[in-house]
Amino acid sequence: MRHVSARPIAVAMIAAAGIAFVAWAATRTPAVPAAWARLGTQDVHSLAFAPDATDHLYFGHHGGILETRDGGRSWTALPVSADAMGMRPTNDGSIVIAGHEVLVASPDGGRTWAALSSDLPNIDIHAFARDPDDPRRMCAYLAAGGVYETTDGGTHWTLVLDGHRPILAAIRAPGGTGLLGIDPFAGLARSDDGGRTWTTLSQPEAYPAYGLAATPDGQTVLIGTGDALRRSADGGRTWETIDLPSSPFAIAVSDDGRSVAVVTRSTEFFRSDDGGRSWPGP
Repeated sequence: MRHVSARPIAVAMIAAAGIAFVAWAATRTPAVPAAWARLGTQDVHSLAFAPDATDHLYFGHHGGILETRDGGRSWTALPVSADAMGMRPTNDGSIVIAGHEVLVASPDGGRTWAALSSDLPNIDIHAFARDPDDPRRMCAYLAAGGVYETTDGGTHWTLVLDGHRPILAAIRAPGGTGLLGIDPFAGLARSDDGGRTWTTLSQPEAYPAYGLAATPDGQTVLIGTGDALRRSADGGRTWETIDLPSSPFAIAVSDDGRSVAVVTRSTEFFRSDDGGRSWPGP
C-alpha cells in the first residue's frame, strides 16, 4: 500500500480555507462606516433634515450654514455668517439659528436672513429648540443659565426654568410644546409643558454629551457622546450603542426615524436610512 504524506493535504486544506475566507470577507458589509463627505469646518455645531426631503439637510458651524440637496455628497454655503450652535428649519420654509450673540432667521429656506429683535436678557444661546408643529414657539437655553420660551416667533420671551438644560430637542406633547433635555447630573429628562417641569427618563452612558436629536413623537432619541452614538427606540428609557469612527458631535433624525445623519468631531458626514442599523457609503 502506498504511503501518502499528510503535509501536502494539510497545506491544500489551509489554502482552500484561505480562499474561502477571502471570498466570504469580500461579501461582508464593511464594519467601519464610510463617510459621505468631509466638511472641513473649524468646528461642528448643529445638523437638521429639511422638512421637504431626507436628501435635503442643513449643517451649522461657527461661520454659518452648509446645505446639501443630494443626501450629503456635496455641500454649499448659504449666505449667512453666524454662529449656528442651534438650528431648526420648519414646514413653513423658515430657518432660525441661534448661538453666541446670534438669533437670526430666514423666511425663505436660507436665501435671505435678518436678526430677530427679542427681549431676552442676552443672546448668548447655547441650546435651542423649535416646536415641530408651531414655528413661532421656540425655547432657548442661555449660557448664563435658564430656559426661555417664546410663542410669537422670538420677540417676547418668558423664563420657564431657572436651571440648566444645556442640550435641548423639541417634541410634541399633549399640552403643546414638549422638550427633551440633557442635564450633566440628572441625565435625559422630558418636559411636557414647555420646559417648566421635568421628569427624568434615564441616565444613558452619554457623558460628555455633544448632540441630541429626537423624532417629533419623542420615541426615537439619539445622543452623541465622546465615543459612540446612543439610540433609544422607546422614548429614552433603554439604549443601544452605535459605533462610529469618530465622536458624533451633530445629529439629525427624520420625522419618521428612518434617516439618521451625523457629523463627527473630525467633520465627517455619515448617514443611515434604516434607523441607524447600517451606514453605507454614498
